[in-house]
Amino acid sequence: MLMRVPGRSKWAGFGGWILAIWLGLSLPGAGFAGETPVTQVTAPPASGESEIIFNAKLFCSLKRHVDLPFKGIITSLRAHSGQRVEKGEILATYSLAPEARMAIQQRLVPPQISDMETRRLEMERTLVPMVTKQKELTQLVEKKLAPSQSLTQVNQEIEFLRKGKATLGENLQQARQLAQQDGEVLSKLLGTSLKSGQVPREGILKAPFSGYVIGVHPEMREGAELTTLPAAFIVGVMNPMLLRAQAFEIEALQVKIGQKAEVTLDALPGKKFQATVSRIAWSSIATGPDQPAYYEVELKVPNPDLDLKEGLKARVVLRKSE
Repeated sequence: MLMRVPGRSKWAGFGGWILAIWLGLSLPGAGFAGETPVTQVTAPPASGESEIIFNAKLFCSLKRHVDLPFKGIITSLRAHSGQRVEKGEILATYSLAPEARMAIQQRLVPPQISDMETRRLEMERTLVPMVTKQKELTQLVEKKLAPSQSLTQVNQEIEFLRKGKATLGENLQQARQLAQQDGEVLSKLLGTSLKSGQVPREGILKAPFSGYVIGVHPEMREGAELTTLPAAFIVGVMNPMLLRAQAFEIEALQVKIGQKAEVTLDALPGKKFQATVSRIAWSSIATGPDQPAYYEVELKVPNPDLDLKEGLKARVVLRKSE
């Protein structure tokens, strides 16, 4: 039989709360002051399942920037945000500025290649009379009409020239290979082939793969004169989309690859989406011993109707049977 102490049951619970607050402890179910919990676990008493709930953000499953590599004037703008584009489709064209064309020309025909070719020709011209002199001295030495030291000296000079010519030839070959590779890079940047080392007057920006234009730089307008511009366009794959979240260590250990989840968004009330866990980090974001450990969790969400867009926030519910 339990005995009830008069007056204790009224104040015992309140005193416990005061003590907890005074000690700075968090009560079960409450987070730190001013902190919004990233994840929370609920266990409905009527079912045999536990729920892991956390907030996430949507990203394109693949995304690349299309930069404006050289200074020029935008002559045409053929793509806008939300437009479907195929790989290699023209997004914009621009006329190259004169200084940009000069810089490209110097890269196509580097001055050091011309210098090395000139030096190599000079060595060949020097070698011709030296070889002739070597033959004459050889005959004279055999007839004992000339000292052998003079022939030795000529032989050394010829050997030195031949080694220098061979080294210069190797360097020249490497320089030509680098120039060829740089030409391929320039051709890719300009969006057009470089024929006979001639620089085109117009550059082209093309889609790197099939997808959707999810971003256009605000300075990209017809007639605008621009210098090099990073992320003039952003092209992304929107089906499927990715959900990225940070799960607390307890919840992260309960999440498995291939686990199904239900996704809802405040921006799309009444709609539910199905997602699948595709990646779980094996190391926490924070490394300090006094910091809470959160792990990045990634999920794939089918998006055939393109209702989901990058940047939207979502609520993810994963159910795991006990």
